[in-house]
Amino acid sequence: MAGVPVVSCRSCDGLAFTLDRCHCTYGGDRLLVTEQDRPAAEAYRDCRECQGVGTVGRPCHDCQQTGRRRAQLVLTMTNLDSGAVASANVVPGVVEPTPWSGDGGGSWHLPLGPLLRELAGLVGVGSWTDVRQPADPDGPLVLLPRAWRPDQPAPVRRVLEAEAIAGESNDAWRLYLGRTTVVPEREAAAELRRWCRLADLLCLDLVVEARRLAATPSLTWAVRFEVPGGPVPAETYGYADDLAGAITATTDLDALYGLEARGLTVPGHQLTGTPPSAGPSTIDLDQLERRILADCVDLGTGDPTCGAQAVWRDGRWWHTSLRADGSTETLTERSTGQIVSRRSPVLRRGWQPPAPSWQGPPIRYVDCPDCDPHSRLRRCGCRLGTDRADPDCPHCAGSGRSPSVLRCHTCRDSRRLHSAVTVTITDLAGRVAHLHWRAGPSGWQTGEQTWRADLTAQPDDLAQPDDLAGDGDLAGDGDEPARPAGEEHWRAGQHVPASHVATYPGGKPLHQLPGQFRLAGWADHFGVRPEDLVELDGGGTLDHGLRDGTVTLHEPGADPLTEYLSWAARGRPGARLFLLARRPDVPPLADLLRLLLGLRLAVTITLTDHSRNAGDLTLVQGESWDVTVDRPGVPPAPADPPTWSTPEAATAYCLEYLELAIAGNVPADPTASIPVPQNPTSRTVDDPVPLLRRLARHHPAQPVAVHYGDSTCRVSVREHHDVRQLAVAATLPAAIGALGL
Repeated sequence: MAGVPVVSCRSCDGLAFTLDRCHCTYGGDRLLVTEQDRPAAEAYRDCRECQGVGTVGRPCHDCQQTGRRRAQLVLTMTNLDSGAVASANVVPGVVEPTPWSGDGGGSWHLPLGPLLRELAGLVGVGSWTDVRQPADPDGPLVLLPRAWRPDQPAPVRRVLEAEAIAGESNDAWRLYLGRTTVVPEREAAAELRRWCRLADLLCLDLVVEARRLAATPSLTWAVRFEVPGGPVPAETYGYADDLAGAITATTDLDALYGLEARGLTVPGHQLTGTPPSAGPSTIDLDQLERRILADCVDLGTGDPTCGAQAVWRDGRWWHTSLRADGSTETLTERSTGQIVSRRSPVLRRGWQPPAPSWQGPPIRYVDCPDCDPHSRLRRCGCRLGTDRADPDCPHCAGSGRSPSVLRCHTCRDSRRLHSAVTVTITDLAGRVAHLHWRAGPSGWQTGEQTWRADLTAQPDDLAQPDDLAGDGDLAGDGDEPARPAGEEHWRAGQHVPASHVATYPGGKPLHQLPGQFRLAGWADHFGVRPEDLVELDGGGTLDHGLRDGTVTLHEPGADPLTEYLSWAARGRPGARLFLLARRPDVPPLADLLRLLLGLRLAVTITLTDHSRNAGDLTLVQGESWDVTVDRPGVPPAPADPPTWSTPEAATAYCLEYLELAIAGNVPADPTASIPVPQNPTSRTVDDPVPLLRRLARHHPAQPVAVHYGDSTCRVSVREHHDVRQLAVAATLPAAIGALGL
């Protein structure tokens, strides 16, 4: 599109740079400053940025150093189920302004919600989300300058509208991902009731918190899961103004995110066989919120506290206030050369709830030998492989420990090496399995406990024993008959018959433990593939050693089970490993591909086949996938290396970061218009998964890729550091056929 409106950047007045107050003026001419310091009249005389002048020139980021901004906003609605795409080009004069009452009246704005609803109708979308931020139920809007009036001449109004639209240039192409079916609205009380029942099944706390912000007297609400026994987190990730808003803005995975970090120092305890409670029959959100708000005020003095919590544990709510318990100081170096002191308050609960009934005896542990709990000293890299410090090492000077900002590799900063671990596997829909692995002087023990509950049913229908085992056995090794589930089952032995299966080139042996210590066997019980088992906190890929029950012995004579358990429990809250057994809820790769092509983007799909590694547990197993989105015209190249074990996982990652590809496709030149993709009717795209697998079998252990762009499919393979093109055709089947496959 030619003739896109362009206005001068108001941030830099068209100069492409700005003269800003230097950071060194916050605190004046002092080396040690704090975050609370206000701007002073004098600058830091030894400032590295302004040399004591007090002002510094910086490139203008609002206009990308061009001095001009594009007055164009593109709204794109997509249908993930059909691949249909429709866009609206918002320029001055396209949207009719309406009065804005958000500031008390007198202002006007451009409502974009009707445009979105019109686009949704074109592509058959019933509900949608914004890839950048939570979607506004009324749709986005553009506020016009106060000088805009409907009785002004049209040229004057268009200039003011152009300035307003150009103010949105940092988010100029907005993508909305829609689904054909309408997603039902979440009811806050029902969601909280379901989370309470899920917390009982997982043997976790559900914490509802109202915390007072440091800078303002307002309260921010958050809902999260925690392992009992941990401290109050230093920071909260909730930004809702009330309890209902916090619940509806939080998903299951959001509430579980950061579970390991929050419980890093929680002591490990064994889990007893206590069945989970039925959860609350009903929840009065208003009463719960008022009780928490009442705890935000000290009953004795009437002074505001730091906040309050309601903790769901053992089938009931426990209420407590949050109190200040000192502060921590962090010193960081500013780019000006000054040292910034940041003090963060340490919070504690005013009253601790009693320990949960399912918490058993403590787990034995030893202190981590490779890190110092009182400093940033970690095991130095010079000890890798030999475990002997290099006397000439520039990092540790022969001491074997050096400062590091990374987590300790041995304990992941938990400071403990446990002798037991509890693995909790769930699908977040009501199925939960707890696996108990222990080692001790008298031998080893394993236990399994499985439950299934309808999280949306009434309490009488909950906490039912789960028949996960079917005709198999819970251990997954095929040696024992099935047992009734819903109970705790134990097996014991004097030693673990770990098999020596391989030796690494450096001489370290690799052992494999029996089936009850291999997590891959539990995938069938949850109806998923072993590759679908991921970590519940953050969705990280499950280590293949835990999946296959393998452990590398770094010391001669080390016990395989002891090393395996301490490795599995490292950095885990309370020596507990939480796994999610669920396939990613994403459209098929073919649907994603036709959607991306409808957006006029280039797509590269990479696959590496590791099937020839089967039987050698020292090598990568299965498949590795990657989906990369880029601008048209970028030279195609296979990912090096692909990292996702399934095409669904690669699709989920691509959708999560699709906003980056969209932002990268906006032209840097403000005079060039943003593409306005239109593809209201879905196009046919061949499923690339079986075709790529056929190609990858002929190039084992080498990344093969298909690149879609400029109306062609380019098939290539990466050989060491070089990329060799194999075929070019109009479609992937034609390219594979040209290769004789």
